[in-house]
Amino acid sequence: MEIENIRDLDDEIFEEFQNYFPKSTTSVFSKKFTNTNISIQFIDLSANFIKNSIYDNCETDDYYGMKILYRCLIEHFIRFKYLYINWLLDKNDDFAKEYLEYGDAREVLDLIRAKVSEQQLYDPNYKLKDWDIFLKDHPNFKNKTRKEVEEKTRKYSFKNIIRFLNKELKNDDTFSSDFFGKLIVEYSDLSSFVHGGMKSYQEMMSMNTLEKRLTEYERICGLAFQMSNSIKLFTLLMYVQTDREDFSLHYLKIDEILKKINNEK
Repeated sequence: MEIENIRDLDDEIFEEFQNYFPKSTTSVFSKKFTNTNISIQFIDLSANFIKNSIYDNCETDDYYGMKILYRCLIEHFIRFKYLYINWLLDKNDDFAKEYLEYGDAREVLDLIRAKVSEQQLYDPNYKLKDWDIFLKDHPNFKNKTRKEVEEKTRKYSFKNIIRFLNKELKNDDTFSSDFFGKLIVEYSDLSSFVHGGMKSYQEMMSMNTLEKRLTEYERICGLAFQMSNSIKLFTLLMYVQTDREDFSLHYLKIDEILKKINNEK
């Protein structure tokens, strides 16, 4: 499907989003599953920005930038599936609460490690002496050791998220394991674009005509449309569990629009 037509369908979904999003903030779901709602809305909104940037890059013939953004979108989509499936398993807010807490802790620990590495450029024997630097911003972990926190945060590393989903997808009829497998392979391949690997340069040289690039742009835009808006679809499916009357029609409308892109293939 041409990018212009994909944008037209995307506009239809955005119009529907504008109709239901204000209701989500006062929904039973948002009150009962506060941390879950915050988590999925953060991912939904950020994935939407990434998707729009992918469209823009494709239309301006920025092949390299498009590839980097697409890898980022894949990770957002997979993280959403991780939250979605874990919510389905227990239907409570505990997992999302821990995901937010330890996800943030992981990023702070990585930053601390980076600062230690910086100091070691000048003092090879430098070590972080004060665990209170971390606890100052994360008082909830004051009864845990650094080792305990680091081990717990590894649960939410992208590698371990993949491992979890590989096991759970066998029981999830809403998500094709074949599609998931292809996403993971492509995510790995796209690493070369993020890190400046030779494979990215070789691919750039092989895309030496506008016709070749346009074919790839249309493929990526179609996938970006599907992934970003599937997040909206499954978010609505979660809302329907507690607020059926408010969200059912929105779910059906977005499902109908998403199917249009498949019918055009």
